[in-house]
Amino acid sequence: MAEQVVKRKRRSAAETRALVVKKAAEQLVAESGALEMATLAKKAGLSEGLAYHYFKNRAGVIAAVVDDFYDRFEERVIDIRFDGDTWQQREEKRVEALVDFYCEDPLTPVIFTRLGSEAEVVEVESRRAERQVDLAEENIRFAQQAGDISKDRDARLLGAIMLGGIRWAVLSALQDGGRFNQQHLKTEIWNAVEALSRS
Repeated sequence: MAEQVVKRKRRSAAETRALVVKKAAEQLVAESGALEMATLAKKAGLSEGLAYHYFKNRAGVIAAVVDDFYDRFEERVIDIRFDGDTWQQREEKRVEALVDFYCEDPLTPVIFTRLGSEAEVVEVESRRAERQVDLAEENIRFAQQAGDISKDRDARLLGAIMLGGIRWAVLSALQDGGRFNQQHLKTEIWNAVEALSRS
């Protein structure tokens, strides 16, 4: 009986890039922020040259990982209109989704701390932060029109303060050696955000 030869399906460029990003994220988590291109290529089943072809260098891979992290974050937290009759009701649900995402994604402490000073990460975070503040400002202006937040408040500054405060609160909790309670963190962050929206 003739032996059948099974041809492995060739990956598209997009599939290959996605695989490299996935394996890079796993390596960054496992190695506390370290990333070696040769190791990455081996884990992705690629030649090192092909890995460089898609991402040019280590910095390009890390930037792609951080961008992917924020793509997933924005899909689950930012680009959603949560249910609720008031801004406060909707945003409490957003805070819960945000804390869940940050606490449950193993890349969060790596990006927030170990990679935080790398130029490629700073560039991606700066670009993403600007978009998030833009959307927060738009969200707060909508709440002001609905009467849920005073029109006297500076919508852009208020949005930036909320986003920054949430980030630092999450980072502080993650650096607490895993002793924090996730539900308590949600409650404390929401209490602060709600107070800011009312003051």
